[in-house]
Amino acid sequence: MILTGKKFAGLVAATLATLCGLAVAGEMPFPQIENGKVTLLEADSPYLLEQGVVFSSNDTLVVEPGVTVLMGEYAKLMLRGSVKISGTDANPVVFRSADSSESWNGIHFVSANRPFEVKNLVVENAFRNTVFRSKGIFESVRFINNYYGLWIDDVPEVFLARCEFTRNRFALSVRAGQVMSAETKISNNVYGLYLEAGGKFDGDRSLINNNLEADVRSEADEMAGQGKKVNRNIWHRIETAF
Repeated sequence: MILTGKKFAGLVAATLATLCGLAVAGEMPFPQIENGKVTLLEADSPYLLEQGVVFSSNDTLVVEPGVTVLMGEYAKLMLRGSVKISGTDANPVVFRSADSSESWNGIHFVSANRPFEVKNLVVENAFRNTVFRSKGIFESVRFINNYYGLWIDDVPEVFLARCEFTRNRFALSVRAGQVMSAETKISNNVYGLYLEAGGKFDGDRSLINNNLEADVRSEADEMAGQGKKVNRNIWHRIETAF
């Protein structure tokens, strides 16, 4: 059979549609929590998470190197228990939106007395990622194209080792907590480091550069200069709405 130009184009389109359908069908639904644990395996990747999942303080999340999790518009991970995300340089773990034109709700570490350990992770296209009343380490983690790259609140200590923040609107916000940073680059965002009242950052600030609106802003300094106090009810309303 000789294919004309139109028939050939139609055959290509049909083939691509079939392949796309197979790719979607090949996504593994994000597993339910069973016996207090979820393990994400590279062999089953990519996973698709369409809604919010809440891990209790007794639940554990373990993620193998090379895992990709595609996030739907309403996807959110609330992690109250033990977390170990173990990507490598060659095979990082990736959490990103399923549709690059949409955002998702983000990852939230609320693990209290259970330190989290996150290595070689890429977090992309989220609205906001937070650490609240928790402690742990982010090592070689890249926060890319999020509205809030990482919002840290009321924490004893969070370590950032060789991390990177780029193309976020608010790259790193710290409120009532302390961040210990080593070799972490915050560049090409709208705002780089934003220190709210009580926020502390211990690291090389020369690596916070080339951000569009500001590299470093200190809310306490700005409010003190204006003779004003911070209205914390504003932030509480934001949290409640979220």
